[in-house]
Amino acid sequence: MTAILQTHRRQLWKHFDIWLLALVTLLTIFGIAMIRSATFESPELADLPFVQIRWGVIGLVVAFVAAAIDYRYWQPLSRPLYFFILAALAWVFIVGDVLHGAQRWANFFGLFFIQPSELAKIGTILWTADYFSRNRERIKEFKWVIYSAIYSGIPAVLVILQPDLSTAIIIGVIWFALIFAAGLKWQHIAAFVGTGVLAAPIAWLALADYQKLRIIQFINPAVDDAAYYNIRQALISIGSGGWFGEGYNYASQVNLRFLKVRHTDFIFSALSAEFGFVGSMLVILVMFLIIARILRVARLTPDPFGGLICYGVAAMLFYQSVFNIGMNMSLLPVTGLPLPFLSYGGSSLLTFMFAIGLVESVALRHKLIEY
Repeated sequence: MTAILQTHRRQLWKHFDIWLLALVTLLTIFGIAMIRSATFESPELADLPFVQIRWGVIGLVVAFVAAAIDYRYWQPLSRPLYFFILAALAWVFIVGDVLHGAQRWANFFGLFFIQPSELAKIGTILWTADYFSRNRERIKEFKWVIYSAIYSGIPAVLVILQPDLSTAIIIGVIWFALIFAAGLKWQHIAAFVGTGVLAAPIAWLALADYQKLRIIQFINPAVDDAAYYNIRQALISIGSGGWFGEGYNYASQVNLRFLKVRHTDFIFSALSAEFGFVGSMLVILVMFLIIARILRVARLTPDPFGGLICYGVAAMLFYQSVFNIGMNMSLLPVTGLPLPFLSYGGSSLLTFMFAIGLVESVALRHKLIEY
């Protein structure tokens, strides 16, 4: 019996996507190196590279643990997880710490700090994948589409109230990507697009003043020249890199600290200054390859729940990468979305590592589903 179990485990781990993990690890290590460069000779930020190293190691452990657990166990747990995350999001309003005008972090009984909105991203992938895999035939009926929108919309509203519009939009993007992958009718897509256009004025009124200012500033930078300062510095940083960059730890915009939040939201501008167009394109290529490997796993598995998990993770990575790079290049409004695996932040890194672990769990077991 022991020999049979060992053989089974070897066969199972044979399907582990080592290329996916290698690409993710490569980006994470490069991100730590960039954080070190971006915080060099800044005493108040000197510990951040070491903190990110710890989060990176913990993240790899989390990814392997998530891969070892059969992803199908998450399907019956997705509904209890839904209510747990709703409770965590509500708990933020009671004990959450206010940082930069937003209440997003919560201290849970003095044991640890977490950002429940990051949990909501993973939760949305799991409970939406469960919902659509259980209602594959009903999804053709518009009322079931509406039910799913309400289902995912409740945590999104709680995230907006923090306020954290960018994460709420990610929840919406994940929901739409999964419902599209589940077979949403084109008529329903047209209905949602039309509703979105009609609801835009109402959504505008619901935005916080600083969120409105970011959009206005994106359309017309002259409205608030001081607020546009870092976007201008980001563009200067990207342009100063030329083809091959000024060299690691030698970019003037980064070293002289003209570029703010260069280790988080604007780390893409920092790496573009140091490694130029070629270096930034290589980073984008690695991110593209990661998403391509995830979509490959989605196509390989015959299990709807596993496939939808992979599509949700791919959508989350794609949207967050495009939006972060877009805001660095002044092509999209500024938000607080970090660049996956590269920007400083423990909660964000653990979220992405856990998501990669889920994809690896699907990859490990896609052959078993066929029998």
